[in-house]
Amino acid sequence: MFDRLKSVFRSDDFIPTSAIFPSIDSEKIAKDLKLAEQGSSRGRENQPPADAKDFDHIETGIIERIEELRRKGIENFETNRRVYNERLARAGSATKEVEVAAGTAKGEFGRQVQVWQSAIEGPRERLTDTFKWRGRYRAINRLERPAKEFEGWVKVFSLAIILIVLEAGMNSYLFSQGNEFGLLGGLLAAAIVSVVNVGGSALLGYMARYINRRNWFLKFGGLLFVFAWMGFAVTMNLGVAHFRDGLEAGVLWRQAAGQAVPALIAHPVELASIESWLLAVIGVIISTLAFRKGWHTDDPHPGYGRVERAVKVARDHYVSELDLALDDLAKTRDGAIADLQDANEQVRQGIGEAIDTLFGQSTLGAHLQTFMEQCDVKVAHLLATYRDANRSARTEPAPKSFDKAFKFPPFKLQAIETSRRDTAEAEAAKVTATVEGAVRDIFQQFEEARKAFDVARVVQAAEETGRSS
Repeated sequence: MFDRLKSVFRSDDFIPTSAIFPSIDSEKIAKDLKLAEQGSSRGRENQPPADAKDFDHIETGIIERIEELRRKGIENFETNRRVYNERLARAGSATKEVEVAAGTAKGEFGRQVQVWQSAIEGPRERLTDTFKWRGRYRAINRLERPAKEFEGWVKVFSLAIILIVLEAGMNSYLFSQGNEFGLLGGLLAAAIVSVVNVGGSALLGYMARYINRRNWFLKFGGLLFVFAWMGFAVTMNLGVAHFRDGLEAGVLWRQAAGQAVPALIAHPVELASIESWLLAVIGVIISTLAFRKGWHTDDPHPGYGRVERAVKVARDHYVSELDLALDDLAKTRDGAIADLQDANEQVRQGIGEAIDTLFGQSTLGAHLQTFMEQCDVKVAHLLATYRDANRSARTEPAPKSFDKAFKFPPFKLQAIETSRRDTAEAEAAKVTATVEGAVRDIFQQFEEARKAFDVARVVQAAEETGRSS
């Protein structure tokens, strides 16, 4: 489209100067026609005769030679004037081309907007549905606070490992007594006990969150998990303490493990040493920390964190698609506007050159008048050269035809249509208005698309729909 516009104002090879008119070299023409020799030769023969009234063939040849150059100059003048008129006529064609280009640019941008509207509809529906479900979930469970942000399983397991290492490190010495492998064996036993203590407490803490649900069955289930953890923490760590008492009494490792449970049942709080009590207390503390971490691994209200994460995933997906859409639309918009502004500049420049052709025609007309006068002068000069040589060689009086002057008939120059200047300037203004209107429409389409795609609007509409339902 814009290549066609450039062709409308393609450069012309014609220049409004006297260079388009052929040069008339009278000295060269005189030599070519041998006017001095012909004049002397014919003069010695007293030709043309004294009673001759018209131009002889030599004089006619001079006139024809100059007339040929004159005719060529007039043809060049007419060709250039036709080019100038065509330049002025191009203004209207350029305006139509710009109007078509502007309409095409707006239509192409509108099509691109529709493509992205269709592409983003799926993520938008997903985002709307997840927001509706979160609103409904909050209403059902009477939640007004935001969900606790999930810190990720990496952090959960990292803290669990820290607790295991901490407990195992403190208990390894206490378990090393009576172990045939010494401190290394004690560390291994302490690590196994710590994994069971931390893992079991964290799992029970995670399940105990159901005590926060409004459903009485789930709430009761959560309460049972709380009691289960209390029993697990006390039983587990007192049993380990009784196991250590057996090792400290000199019983073999396997035998001490077998006696720990009966001793726990028979005398649960009767421990032989302060180290065993320390082992039980450390275990309960670690169990409490693990239980708390399990409780706070996700939102305390079971299911709420999952709903919140679904909203975040849907929002991130929509934002990602929105960024792609807006970036693509912005590039399309900027490209279309740049092309339209370039078209506007080309047309204004072309129309400006067309207006300049009015002054070019005036200059060309002045050069034509000078050229016409030069043709008459050159004819007179060449005739005088021939006649003077003829008179000098004659023995009889010169014919009266030698007193006869020659001038070419006048050339009627057509008046310049200056009214076309107003028309060309009006077309230039029309082109500018068309381009500015198209640019405004494209910006408006982009802004409407941006507002329609806006995440806040989608979320607000979803929340209003959720409240109304």
